[in-house]
Amino acid sequence: MRFGSIPIRNILQEAVRYGGIIVDVREQEEFLKGHIPMAVNVPLEDIKAGNFSLPKSRFLLLYCTYGGGSTMASRILSQEGYKVINTIGGLVQYTGALTKER
Repeated sequence: MRFGSIPIRNILQEAVRYGGIIVDVREQEEFLKGHIPMAVNVPLEDIKAGNFSLPKSRFLLLYCTYGGGSTMASRILSQEGYKVINTIGGLVQYTGALTKER
């Protein structure tokens, strides 16, 4: 299965448009230092190990720090039948506000 990609600057708008879930695939320590509002944290290592619970009925919009981790997670999840939208650029290119709220 394939997945689409969008610039990270559009992640919030696309999450609302698709009724999707924003997924931060960075490690929990990084997530707690600041993440995109409404994001849930599912580290790439948990995705690789199959240690996560996400609905297949909703779009998942994935991001990481630079883009490589979310691309890898997008491949894994799309192969497992998830509807995935990867973000290009990673958090380093995100210009919106970050939050530390869970």
